[in-house]
Amino acid sequence: MKHTQTKQRQNILIIGAGELGMAMIKAFVASRKTPPDIRLSVLLRPAAHHNSQPAYLQRDKQLAEWGIEVVTADLSRDDQSSLAQLFKPFNAVINCSGFAGGAGTQLKISQAVISAGIERYFPWQFGVDYDRIGMGSGQPVWDEQLQVRHLLRQQSATAWVIISTGMFISFLFEPDFGVIEIENQKLFALGAADYALTLTTAEDIGRLTADVFFYQPAVQNDIIYTAGDTVTYSQLAQLLSEHFCRPFTLEVRSRAQLQQRLFLQGDVASAYQLAFARQSGIAWPKSQSWNARRGIEVTDVKRWLQENRSLTPA
Repeated sequence: MKHTQTKQRQNILIIGAGELGMAMIKAFVASRKTPPDIRLSVLLRPAAHHNSQPAYLQRDKQLAEWGIEVVTADLSRDDQSSLAQLFKPFNAVINCSGFAGGAGTQLKISQAVISAGIERYFPWQFGVDYDRIGMGSGQPVWDEQLQVRHLLRQQSATAWVIISTGMFISFLFEPDFGVIEIENQKLFALGAADYALTLTTAEDIGRLTADVFFYQPAVQNDIIYTAGDTVTYSQLAQLLSEHFCRPFTLEVRSRAQLQQRLFLQGDVASAYQLAFARQSGIAWPKSQSWNARRGIEVTDVKRWLQENRSLTPA
């Protein structure tokens, strides 16, 4: 782990207020009690900031209660120069924008951060280990994530920290992902039954990122691994069976089958299933994670299922 002695950052921008962004803001607000002189801001799309839908109004109310200043920009449309100008007042940027901005957006944001002279940057890398997966994964956004890493390593002006989290636990249970069919009591193993997944909740990612951010001596130019849980598909099938008190069938989809499925269907879910059907870069031992080494309690799959009782078989 690489550290350097540095003063605490004073002016922090969190990009995005979706599932991860709000979890990140909440964690940094809680951490603000320790270094009370920090200032927190969030970047939102103009349309999202002035949206009258109840969910957006509730979010804006919460941000105001937390004392979060709102700045606006369109990450997909604004150019690098405009974004760099927007970023300049900040000491640190935590990027929770996700992939919604389209191809090239994460690279553009990272270039703007460097151009703005930001001291410390946590890029949108809250996912798998893109270094181990390498180029040509079949997911263009994953290839772009690797390009972002190359960009950050080629410069020295902005210190960076990458948080590798594995898959969001909630995403594993998304019907659109098509891996778990609760109503049919079925689980599809991507690649092989003994392949593993590392999983972390958005809430834990926020808490752990804040812990890494404020850790002294400061972590810089390093990759930190988190893990709420690391389980094989066989273990996951057992957990599901125990939780729902019904046996879950485990069906393996080999890479060849997934490639054929992608060829025939060509949908996003098939592409993601194929991308995750690998041993390398998708999972790592929980015992080696930041949270395990720091003794921080996190949510594993068993606990997540207990906290999400709305998931029921048909």
